[in-house]
Amino acid sequence: MFQAVAGPEGADQRFSSGAITLAPGFAPFAETGFELQALLSAPSGGGEPIDKVWLAGLFDQLPAAVYLTDADGRISYFNPAAAAFAGREPRLGLDLWCVTERLFNQAGELMAHADGPMAQALREGRAIRNVELQAERPDGSRIRFLQNPTPLFDRFGRLVGGFNLLFELSGRDEARMPDMAEHAADCERLAFRRNLREAIESGAILLHYQPQFRPDGTVIGFEALARWRDPVRGVVSPATFIPAAEEGGLIAALGAHVLRSACREAASWAKPLRISVNLSPLEFQSDELPALVETILGETGLEAERLELEITEGVMVTDAVRAMTTLSRLRALGVRIALDDFGTGYSSLSYLHRFPLTTLKIDRSFVATLGVTLESAAITRAVIQLGHALGIEVVAEGVETPEQLDFLICEGCDLAQGYLLGRPLDASAYAHLTGG
Repeated sequence: MFQAVAGPEGADQRFSSGAITLAPGFAPFAETGFELQALLSAPSGGGEPIDKVWLAGLFDQLPAAVYLTDADGRISYFNPAAAAFAGREPRLGLDLWCVTERLFNQAGELMAHADGPMAQALREGRAIRNVELQAERPDGSRIRFLQNPTPLFDRFGRLVGGFNLLFELSGRDEARMPDMAEHAADCERLAFRRNLREAIESGAILLHYQPQFRPDGTVIGFEALARWRDPVRGVVSPATFIPAAEEGGLIAALGAHVLRSACREAASWAKPLRISVNLSPLEFQSDELPALVETILGETGLEAERLELEITEGVMVTDAVRAMTTLSRLRALGVRIALDDFGTGYSSLSYLHRFPLTTLKIDRSFVATLGVTLESAAITRAVIQLGHALGIEVVAEGVETPEQLDFLICEGCDLAQGYLLGRPLDASAYAHLTGG
């Protein structure tokens, strides 16, 4: 618990009910005229030190950006306003001294976080006031702001961490506080990410499985699809929670959970069917991906050739050399690689030839308009022929009508999946196909 917010000389000052003097660490609030009444009396009476949970709940409601660190400068808490200020959700226990990705001095020169005001305040054990800097957000935009770091000490005078209050500067060099609508949206966004993190850690992200069939009706495998039913929000669409995981730094944990769960489920099936798992572009960028896949295969006992990883075209365009290295390492394990949503992005014949792909998935937008537009039929036919010419298996997804299926069978498409053939369901619903 925090028992002092000043240096050793002020170590006896605490938050307590009936307090009338603002602790030195919160002086910047007074300087801005911010309403301080809530800060001056804790719910626990009689001089008891403030509880961390209560303090975090209070900070969560502030429209000013606030964050805390441990004694070594590792971020230990940030409020929604701080996440909005930084344009990202800082990594607790990993990010050091500042919530922003990059820091610049007033002249626009890059500044190491270790040289910033918070690091200085912790090293020197003193508060630093209104240092003007520039922060760069992930989108490349920069903002001018004031830093007000204060070291935190326990009642014995030992450094336990730091507190920082950030104020964005307006064009007139005035500190600007976000309006309450912005603040409410930031609070909801952060609460959503926290709930998502809890769901991932507790195993509440479940998987549904959609079957893939050959033209003769033989099932060859399933695609694993993540599903989240939040106790308050109800069913949350993957189109909502997956981008939130990417933005909030949760995609690695989510991806590992999905991959491990899918492999464990497939390994339990009596029939050696394939399992296909989607990879986020951010997951694919990790150099640790091949090692993670190898570890999970070892843990679950699933044969590598039964696992298919689905990637999108963009990952091969962003960094072709890195993509080739990662794909080659995955293929060396025996894992299959499917190119998802083919034809909707950066489609290039060159990378179909260069990269070690085993499967092409025709995007559902083409399948949906089969029999409606001549262009969709021509593109679908061309993709099937191209895949076969390169020795790559072709899958059509989003098959919803008998006419679409008939066209695909006539054109020689290897596999099909969609609501016509089977909806994404819990694995138990397909026990008659898996032998599980």
